[in-house]
Amino acid sequence: MPNIVVVNVTQTVGAAPATLQKSGALISQGGTTTSPGDVTLITQQADLTAILQTPQDITSTVLSGTTVTVTTTTAHGYSTGTQLIMTISGVDPDGYNGTYLCTITSSNQFEYDLNEVLILASGTNGTYIPQSAVELEAMGNTFFAQGANLSCYVLELGPGSPDDGIASLEDYIQANPNSDYVPGASGYFYAYVVPKSWDANSNFINLLAEFESTTAKTYFFITTTLATYQNYTNLMKCAFTLIESPQYGTYAVNELVDATWSNGRVVFSTTTSSGVSVGDWFTIAGCTPSEYNGTYQAIVVNGIEITAYKTSDPGVISVLGQLNQSLYGNVGAPATEFTVASCFWRLLNYSPTASNLVAPFAFGYTYGVSAFPTRGQNALLTELKLANVNVIGTGAEGGISNTIILWGTTMDGHDMTYWYSVDWVQINVDLAIANAVINGSNNSQNPLYYDQNGINRLQAVAQNVMRNAIAFGLALSPVTVNAIPFAQYVTQNPNDYPAGIYGGLSVAYTPQRGFIQIIFYVNVSSFPTA
Repeated sequence: MPNIVVVNVTQTVGAAPATLQKSGALISQGGTTTSPGDVTLITQQADLTAILQTPQDITSTVLSGTTVTVTTTTAHGYSTGTQLIMTISGVDPDGYNGTYLCTITSSNQFEYDLNEVLILASGTNGTYIPQSAVELEAMGNTFFAQGANLSCYVLELGPGSPDDGIASLEDYIQANPNSDYVPGASGYFYAYVVPKSWDANSNFINLLAEFESTTAKTYFFITTTLATYQNYTNLMKCAFTLIESPQYGTYAVNELVDATWSNGRVVFSTTTSSGVSVGDWFTIAGCTPSEYNGTYQAIVVNGIEITAYKTSDPGVISVLGQLNQSLYGNVGAPATEFTVASCFWRLLNYSPTASNLVAPFAFGYTYGVSAFPTRGQNALLTELKLANVNVIGTGAEGGISNTIILWGTTMDGHDMTYWYSVDWVQINVDLAIANAVINGSNNSQNPLYYDQNGINRLQAVAQNVMRNAIAFGLALSPVTVNAIPFAQYVTQNPNDYPAGIYGGLSVAYTPQRGFIQIIFYVNVSSFPTA
């Protein structure tokens, strides 16, 4: 017999959450045993350790001029002609040890140039390892020191020079642009921690310029230095730069007697032995041409001579300046630390809800990282703040011993949460409206039509997203989503209705932010009040 009641069922499907802003990658250049292009999830340091390259034995090292030829005990596995940064350690004599850009010359040999001319006997023993493996271990150490509740990925780009790695990352992002991300998709990354060797590289600077738009949704966590931070501009909203705690010695003012440049290196000669050690940062002032002035890191110290890297030729010196005094020493960040990875963790740790609001990036706690020295550095720290370059400080002014992020900005001067908010709104408005349109085409009881009612429904969907943005600490209240009425819009845009296009929704809002400086006025009087 025919049914008295026939039940038809339609389904409204909720949107899967967008997780792009929870996804980030540590960049490897041959530091792992995985293949180029591989992406590996790491949930703990042990996961990273399992894929890291390990030190390999050296049979001999031979110096000819400034070129060192290393013979490995077993085949190293790299293609002839490949360039990559290697760390050499444990060789006797010690002069061979260090981190160098090496060129592969055969199946069991590679070469590198020393920073100075030395007389060294042939070396024995020792090991080599890609510097990327050393850095990756430090990245993992610092990332997981912030908390064990987060995971991230390692993106292997394959062994190569910094230029090779930058080109490979550009290719990867072009093949996996965040504009193509949809919930549930993998291989898309909101942020990357890049190798230190990429700092100030001209190709890397050009890559950053590709992500300056307000819709890019891609960020790079960069370790820069006192000598190189000025290469970044205030247009680079995609760049979070940080200077690690620098190594300083203590020494007096010392007048220069000479300064020369050759092949990317500058040599300063002081009147007496300077007291500067290899690895120390030091400042030169008062020279003409002024291009000699600045802050450098000593790579060689030989008597009264201090050698440092300088890319361009400043010309023949005509006025000799001085080595500025350094009143306070600082040991600097250890090799086991990759400071900017602590800030990367903080970004990925955001999970906006009404009970877990997005707190300001500035002054956020960090763990297991070294604070930038403050004694005698007020002028420098002010300069870095004005340049939108970050350092790690402490909460000592507030009676708090924790290390904290100073000042939590991208290179355009906005708190990191500013662009996080902008991206969150873009992602979630897209997600919610698309979900409403798709469900509206599959609901025979309440279809979504292109009319005033349909516009009202979409406006309500977008308004709900913005209400959440306020509740989650991402937007300053109030926020109103505007919609051009149906009749007005189709009159003004007659070709859009036949194509099913409606471009009348809009919102203007201000991202939420925190305080950076409080100014408090005090008036004191010698006259008592009643």
